[in-house]
Amino acid sequence: MQNDKITSEVSPLGTSVGLEGRDCVPFFTSDKSQIKFEFWYLVTLFSVVCSAVILIQLFGSRIGLIHSDKLAFFAVFGGFLGGWVYDAKWFYRVTARGKNNQYGFPWQPHKFYWRILTPFLSGTVAFATFLLGTTDFLPIAIKNKESARAAFAICFLLGYFSDLVLSRLAAWAEKLLPKTSNDKSN
Repeated sequence: MQNDKITSEVSPLGTSVGLEGRDCVPFFTSDKSQIKFEFWYLVTLFSVVCSAVILIQLFGSRIGLIHSDKLAFFAVFGGFLGGWVYDAKWFYRVTARGKNNQYGFPWQPHKFYWRILTPFLSGTVAFATFLLGTTDFLPIAIKNKESARAAFAICFLLGYFSDLVLSRLAAWAEKLLPKTSNDKSN
């Protein structure tokens, strides 16, 4: 029988400093039920987003979508699917191989919320970064700013690499924004 408890760090005072095992995800009684849920969650998300992309492509003009709206939808969906692919790759890596390279147990139930929210966060980061790039606010040049295909493709990459995008944006903002007297003491 697999032990679902994760050994958490212990503070110098002898108390636990982290959540253990299923304590942070009370919805599932076992790894197997959580894995099944997350699999169907990923399949459902993919189906819904792909259906929305196809419907917007085929019927967008019939329902009154103007080009800029279509461009925005494709940018959001591209970033979302980039994050979805990242999430699905992680899911596959852990479940299909039955291990990860960091810990001695195959499934990490405590990362449930991270895995559920990754596509949404990636889509948001990608879309916001795309908007900053297309308005020439960022020091990057985006060709074909008015192409829905380009918006989808660029945002797919921005969504897939959203962690890297955020770290680069933070580094850029640190150079751009002046330090205050409180920042110097930190």
